[in-house]
Amino acid sequence: MIRLARRQLLVLAMAAGLCPAVDRVVAVGDIHGAFEPFVNLLQSIGVLDKELQWVGGKTVLVQTGDVLDRGSHSRKVLDLLMDLMEKAPHQGGEARPLLGNHEVMVMIGDLRYVSPDEYGEFATPESEKLREKEYDNYLKYKRQRAQRTRRPPPSSAAAEKQAWMESHPPGYFEHRQAFAPNGKYGKWLRARDAVTQVEEAIFLHGGLSPESRFRNLKELNDKVRQEIQQLDQVWSKLCARGVLWQYLNLDEAQAEVKAEYESQQGSADPEVAAFLSLGKLAIISPTGPLWYRGYAQQPEAELAAGLDQVLKRYKARYLVLGHTIPPARRITQRFDGKVFLIDTGMLVAYFQGRPSALEMNGGHFKALYVGEPAQALGH
Repeated sequence: MIRLARRQLLVLAMAAGLCPAVDRVVAVGDIHGAFEPFVNLLQSIGVLDKELQWVGGKTVLVQTGDVLDRGSHSRKVLDLLMDLMEKAPHQGGEARPLLGNHEVMVMIGDLRYVSPDEYGEFATPESEKLREKEYDNYLKYKRQRAQRTRRPPPSSAAAEKQAWMESHPPGYFEHRQAFAPNGKYGKWLRARDAVTQVEEAIFLHGGLSPESRFRNLKELNDKVRQEIQQLDQVWSKLCARGVLWQYLNLDEAQAEVKAEYESQQGSADPEVAAFLSLGKLAIISPTGPLWYRGYAQQPEAELAAGLDQVLKRYKARYLVLGHTIPPARRITQRFDGKVFLIDTGMLVAYFQGRPSALEMNGGHFKALYVGEPAQALGH
């Protein structure tokens, strides 16, 4: 007889459209590197002990993405989530970290919100040597590109080098390696789902726009993974051709691909065309599952009918969403209790919010905050 682990059984059940019953679900929104507040929250709700070990029993912990960017300790949060995914099943529980838009941004090189402290988490005693080496590689790449696209060669003046070093601080290259397709965190994130369902609730980062036409949640998750993989492959091919350098950020890469397009006088180049059409991807689109803010920001009357159709299509009663902080910075319900907004600005220094979790238990909902009594929510 073939024995399957509990997580494998859950995955098979979800693929078949079944939602296994659970005793308790706790959902946590955006973390953005706020390691200590996240730990304090998990300890206060009985999921984690003082040694950072899982004590949640059969609890299902869902984290709706945006672990990365802005804060100082994203790496520590990732390591903790990876550890909980491994250890929670030993007690019959489960940790389900989902992708947010910031995870995808980092994977595809959109580094606008990576803080210097985040890069610093990846710095080593060899970082300075690595920066010097990669600066030389960068100049070599830019010289080749200048010749190919008939642009002026790069300057190697001290001021330009200093500016480049400031934009590539210690840990930058180690960070990019770690989130590459074969890097420790890049490989792990590329295996994560964007959306999950537990009983009658669907959890994801942004939202399921009424415009979306995925037949089921598996198709949505497959689409997100496929788009990330396709972009990885396109980037790799353009690097092999010398169009891109592996450590460019997304803005720099788009500029180089545009220059390549112009140098080819608009000829049909599949890799170039694919890169220039990034905005059409679900992982980037403002109406895609990682970015959509409609249920948090638009008038309920405009979306109520569309939301009901979405819930009917996926056989659910509730959406639990991160991504958008409600004005009160507390867990908020909309659409007659069908939508829960759970991003409450855990990174206090940036968002002036608070750590929180939504608890689902036997059909009842509670908002959980550190140092406060649980708040019952209607449904």
